[in-house]
Amino acid sequence: MMEEPLVLGPPPAIHIPPPAPIAGTPPPAPIAFTAQPPVAGTPPAPPPAPPAAKSAPPPAAKPPAASGGTYTVKSGDTLGAIADRNGTTVSEIMKANPSIKNPNQISVGQQIKLPSKQSGGGFSPPASPPPQPDRPPATSPDAKPPTQQPQSVATEIFPLWIRPTASWKDGPRYFGSSRSGGRKHAGVDLYAPFGSKIRAVADGVIIQRPYPFYDGTNALEVFHAGIGVVRYGEISSSKTVAVRAGQKVKCGEHIAYVGLLDSLRMSMIHFELFGEKARGQSLSGGGPYRRNPALKDPTSFIDRLYKKTFG
Repeated sequence: MMEEPLVLGPPPAIHIPPPAPIAGTPPPAPIAFTAQPPVAGTPPAPPPAPPAAKSAPPPAAKPPAASGGTYTVKSGDTLGAIADRNGTTVSEIMKANPSIKNPNQISVGQQIKLPSKQSGGGFSPPASPPPQPDRPPATSPDAKPPTQQPQSVATEIFPLWIRPTASWKDGPRYFGSSRSGGRKHAGVDLYAPFGSKIRAVADGVIIQRPYPFYDGTNALEVFHAGIGVVRYGEISSSKTVAVRAGQKVKCGEHIAYVGLLDSLRMSMIHFELFGEKARGQSLSGGGPYRRNPALKDPTSFIDRLYKKTFG
């Protein structure tokens, strides 16, 4: 008999399990997937809004236009008072009115031309501030902050806000100049328009309130430690500052106004200086000066104050 041929079928499927992770190996890095495509029918997301633009700063306000004009002198007016009310100075008014030769001589009804406020010492437009950076500049961690210099504080100052109209070292104004009856001038005279402000030359204490002094004017005594007793003489008796005995005043504080001598029709400060021991004593006395023996020549002191104040 013939044997039937042996027919082999397909081999059975062999299952090979996936390899296990090897101990100690890091896990596989995550796979980044792109954004999922939009689902059909879903409206697209709106685009991001652009960054808001920085608003420009408002334009700087323009300064008011300066104007001059004229002023009619009224009874009791002085150039100093007119200048104060119109925001200018006596010197600027005199420049605008060449016909005025003496600042103490103006008449009622006189027309005075007022200078433009921008023409001399008046209004001036403020400087534009420098542009500010968006962010502070980077600094080194080792950088030290700048050292701030302390601001200097005046300890002495000239008794007038303005320069005197004449020297106190000649004419009848200097210390020791001759007076009638063999008397000598016991101070220095600082000529200034009637009503000009007078200030304390240093920190001090008022000894007594203003009292009658000479030819319709008053006097004020102030003790300044380290300087002495100062008598601010020939101050105004009609235009006053409210002060009292024992009141402390600071350097530069407004304490009085320049007075007007009734008979001479002149205005000034009569400045007298005494040693500290004169505090609490009468400033009158004998000798050619008719003053307390502690009287001192104030010329060098006034010179020093003028240089410190006006250069």
